[in-house]
Amino acid sequence: MRNVLITLCAVSLAGCINVYGPVKTGMQDAPSDMPSAGMSAGAQAAKIGNRKPDELFNAVTQHYREKGLNSTVEDSGTGIIAAAGDDPELSAQYLDCSMLSQTQNIQEHYRIVTQVWSAGEGSNIAVSVTGVAGLTAPDGNDKVKPVECKSTGVFERDLLERLKK
Repeated sequence: MRNVLITLCAVSLAGCINVYGPVKTGMQDAPSDMPSAGMSAGAQAAKIGNRKPDELFNAVTQHYREKGLNSTVEDSGTGIIAAAGDDPELSAQYLDCSMLSQTQNIQEHYRIVTQVWSAGEGSNIAVSVTGVAGLTAPDGNDKVKPVECKSTGVFERDLLERLKK
């Protein structure tokens, strides 16, 4: 009797279970137009055919130092170099925050991420420069609502020119 009840409950509940969404089978690649995790939508990969990833990683690290960027992440295993900060000179050089109507006392924070990886023969490199600008009062309240800033393209252009030499 007990087995019959368990079987009846299982059969009656089986029609209530639904799975929504597409069925995934095996390994699936992300669409190629999607940015890497942590990268902005504007980050595009460039292929440098005559350099190894280790060589490019060292050159990128040196480029960060020469530009006055203190990298907070340097992981040669994954090929990621990243820097973040709020230096007004660097922010003004690398970020375009023109969508803000107020320009006095604006605080800009930049984030630069570079990734280098093998492309079989040669290497790929992706650079993302993003930031946020706003004005926060000493009491912690936003005087100017934070806005996402776009890259001016200066850092990316300088880095790629250096690496292609």
